[in-house]
Amino acid sequence: MRVGFFSDAFFPVIDGVVRVADAYASRLVGKCDVTFFTPRTYGLQPGFDDAYPYEVVRSISIMRRQDPYPQGFPQFDPRFIRRVKEAKLDLLHVHSAYPVGLFAKSFARRHGIPIVGTLHSDFRPDVYEVVGKLIGKPVVKLMMSVYNSCDECWTASRAVGEMFCRDYGLTAPWRVMPLSTDHTPVAGRDAARSEINALYGLSDEDFVLSHVGRQDLQKREDFILRTLALLKEMPVNFKMLFIGTGIKQEFLKEMSARLGLSDRVIFCGAISEKALLMKHYARTDLLLFASVSDTFGLVKIEAACQGTPTLCTRGALAADGITDNVNGFTEEDSEAAFAARIEEIYRNRELLRRVGEGAFRDLYHTWDAIVDDVYENYQRIIENHNRTNK
Repeated sequence: MRVGFFSDAFFPVIDGVVRVADAYASRLVGKCDVTFFTPRTYGLQPGFDDAYPYEVVRSISIMRRQDPYPQGFPQFDPRFIRRVKEAKLDLLHVHSAYPVGLFAKSFARRHGIPIVGTLHSDFRPDVYEVVGKLIGKPVVKLMMSVYNSCDECWTASRAVGEMFCRDYGLTAPWRVMPLSTDHTPVAGRDAARSEINALYGLSDEDFVLSHVGRQDLQKREDFILRTLALLKEMPVNFKMLFIGTGIKQEFLKEMSARLGLSDRVIFCGAISEKALLMKHYARTDLLLFASVSDTFGLVKIEAACQGTPTLCTRGALAADGITDNVNGFTEEDSEAAFAARIEEIYRNRELLRRVGEGAFRDLYHTWDAIVDDVYENYQRIIENHNRTNK
């Protein structure tokens, strides 16, 4: 089986979509012939793509240094088009509905190849923010044409699939395909905690809060900072680690200083080394994930791997799978409520311990456990497509 992955972002850009697509592609090698099609990224070093176990083919693109993502132009790249044809694909798996995704839809239709689409995020707010609502409406409709042309769409949860049917007009068949992680529990947890303490000047008594993700305000890092400003007035000995980078990082640093949080908040930058990131999760007492636009949030699984629970916004899609006070925490959407909940958790360490154990028990599972299911679904989709289109 020859499978092509199509995504408008790929390493060295790091986000949930990239990590999910790479997890699929890496584990399918050996079962499938996998090629990853994506735009060229700014500052890409020669030989960078050789490190991956599958072939990476990049299209021409435009990307400024400060942009988080490239703007690909696959339809105007003869070499890229030729490489897609030469791959003789049996199935296309689309992970975004921007130019590369639109190209994949057109290519699959023209050549009669089945196509799978993973619905990663509630993308309409992002589109509206970039181009405005007037232009954004037809853009969203165009993007949905990619997913509605798929033989099947995959979502992280039933709630996400129902949201896309209700709010986006998804008409393609869909099913739940759970997301996972390739993280493993840290060996030598005490040593890992000591290493992170030394790295940032923390003490064993510090109650460590963390946020992991791209810093562009889509995950509401500003909400978290306002929460921390309230928390600072409470008897909570906390330190906050912001792990990641993004176009709003300088804004967040300035905001942190304005709120008098410079001695409590540490901006760690992007951490690409998996072992080091796992140690950060191990040192974290509580992960903060206030996003109301994310459809899942891999970070809650990564944190759960280390027995670290997550505090999410109640009712958000990212809170799906979390039962409050059992395997995570949920709270109403206000800074005051978040701050009060953090103080409550800080004072009840036995509850924190039990919920951390519940997170590990209920949320943590690995990609290796689902790769066979992915492969079998690919086979089913190809067989159904070929039978229907005889």
